[in-house]
Amino acid sequence: MIRIATIVTCFNRKQKTLSCLRHFYEAINYYNQSNPSPICITVFLTDDGCTDGTAEAVSSTFSDKDIRILQGTGSLFWAGGMRLAWQASIDTGILWDAFLLLNDDTIIYPNVFNELFEADEWGCQQTGRHGMVSGITCQPECTEDVTYGGRKFVGKFKGRRQLARPTGKPQFVDTTHANILLIHHDLVDRYGIFYKGFVHGAADEDYSMMANRHSFPVMVTSHVCGECKFDHDSEKDEIFKLMNMTLVERRQYVNSPTHSDQDYLLFVSRNMPFRYPFAWLLRTIRLYYPKFYYHVTKIRGVYKS
Repeated sequence: MIRIATIVTCFNRKQKTLSCLRHFYEAINYYNQSNPSPICITVFLTDDGCTDGTAEAVSSTFSDKDIRILQGTGSLFWAGGMRLAWQASIDTGILWDAFLLLNDDTIIYPNVFNELFEADEWGCQQTGRHGMVSGITCQPECTEDVTYGGRKFVGKFKGRRQLARPTGKPQFVDTTHANILLIHHDLVDRYGIFYKGFVHGAADEDYSMMANRHSFPVMVTSHVCGECKFDHDSEKDEIFKLMNMTLVERRQYVNSPTHSDQDYLLFVSRNMPFRYPFAWLLRTIRLYYPKFYYHVTKIRGVYKS
């Protein structure tokens, strides 16, 4: 039996949360029907102040499942909500084989566990250690359009990374997303969970870079194994948005948890400290002189045509 603690956080996306869990349990059944060592799952779900009845709907819809709902403060955001649920799973004292981090807007495919376990075993064969595997996701009903999974550096000094695309075999990456992320207990036992300084974003990428520094394999799956719509502005769209704001509005924007300069700069300082002065300067210019920032970064080739 493979014991997996599944970590999820939610905020007012009831239908997406229910759909995510429904496909998740279908994938477990699919795997267990054809494998001699079944998966045993406990879900730890942070309800971070939902007002749309998400927790109640989850409890009633999946009353036969082992789902433990944690009440957040309403201001935990993604990284904080994931930390709360993840720590709760550890506090049970259960010896989990792995932890599965899952975004509640992700629809996983039936092949997901085969993909994750295959990549984990491949990484262990290559390095002698189990590590972490991110499942590659795509836009809904378009497997060619990859959205999340992992990235490889193409220029570390500039911090530029390229999204890893499925190749038919597992591959090592530098950073991962936690839309679908399997983490072996060896890594968690040694280095714990997400760093407490992150409020919303970048905690998953920070964790994967930490794993890489300590020689744990960090990988993506061979194939697409789920759907998750890419719902972020491109760098170009975001800078145009900032150019059309007042300074007060820009300050509010970059200080809001969901668009936080703080999370970005913390990620840089922890993982690429040689870049931090440059990153801080660029973010300061972006705040006060967004048009100048746009022209400077355009010359650097940041924006795709």
